[in-house]
Amino acid sequence: MNFSYWEKEYFLKNIDYLIIGMGLTGIQTAIKLKEVNPKANVTVIDRFSWSLGASTRNAGFACFANISEILDDLQHDTPQNVYSLIANRYKGLKNLREKFGDKNIGYIEKGSVEIFTPQNKDKLHKCIDSIQAINTILYNEIGLDNVFCYASNNSLPNTVGCISNQYEGQLNTGMLYKTVYDYALGIGVKLFGGLEVTSWEGSKKISVQTKEGVSMSTSNLIICTNAFTNTLIKQDISPARGQVIVTEKVDKLPCKGLHMYDNGYYYWRDIDNRILLGGARNLEVVEETSYNFSQNTKITAELKRFMGTQIFEKEVPIEYEWSGIMAMGVEKEKTPIVKEIEPNIYLAVRLGGMGVALSANVANEVSKLV
Repeated sequence: MNFSYWEKEYFLKNIDYLIIGMGLTGIQTAIKLKEVNPKANVTVIDRFSWSLGASTRNAGFACFANISEILDDLQHDTPQNVYSLIANRYKGLKNLREKFGDKNIGYIEKGSVEIFTPQNKDKLHKCIDSIQAINTILYNEIGLDNVFCYASNNSLPNTVGCISNQYEGQLNTGMLYKTVYDYALGIGVKLFGGLEVTSWEGSKKISVQTKEGVSMSTSNLIICTNAFTNTLIKQDISPARGQVIVTEKVDKLPCKGLHMYDNGYYYWRDIDNRILLGGARNLEVVEETSYNFSQNTKITAELKRFMGTQIFEKEVPIEYEWSGIMAMGVEKEKTPIVKEIEPNIYLAVRLGGMGVALSANVANEVSKLV
């Protein structure tokens, strides 16, 4: 196909900043660059019509710290890295809310609750023993008093105790993405779906080729492809597919707010008189290391069992099922990768399943680097 004069001159030419990946990180990076350089041609492309990795398929958790996850992370990383990442998540959520407004992203601070059952009672005791020390560290890191509180009972069945975080909230993933997307368009960022990058070359002027035969030229290339980064350039990133199910609307919900179980591998919340439940990825880690958006029948069956026995105490009809793909470190590394990999070519990827919380900070960081 031959391109028209208009397409070549106004769509594909003289791009100052070309961003691959139309997720929350990519679009917020574009916003930051456009605000700093209002006259710059800032363009974001994606192989899909919109971001389908995790930005539009997550559970809408605005969370930053889970006590059992903290204890697990401390076994694989330094305390400095663990608590620094928590601080970045908290600050990222704060930046996101201040930039776009709670009402526009559907943010409600209902708090979160991590439940424990007889099956992981020993873990509860370890968490209780650590509450005071972790609360002290988090106060020093982010200025919040008594982040975690223990309660001996909970309204959900089969629980032996729970630990809550009063400062966490939930948001509407659809509203969040639409708000960020519309904001970018409003300040002049160009957003083009349906372009899959295959290669690039050059440094001062970078020529980018796509699967569709479109060639684009840019002065700066920023890769924000998160879980799909290794399809372009090899990094310490592993795709991590997460399954999600949502019930039909019900008259009376058994719980509201964010809930977690088993180191956060099970997570659920209320939305529009429904319960959204995701996770159980730890049952088939190898199988869920996938770029395929299909459902894992073993995991969805487990989620339905958990929904019926642990949340509702009865079988509940499921109306929605989907999967999203996150980016984890191969060696359990959770710190995002933000760096220049070649002259004028940058990476802002690997958000470790916390893209909602980290996206604003990662976007700020890579835009400063550029």
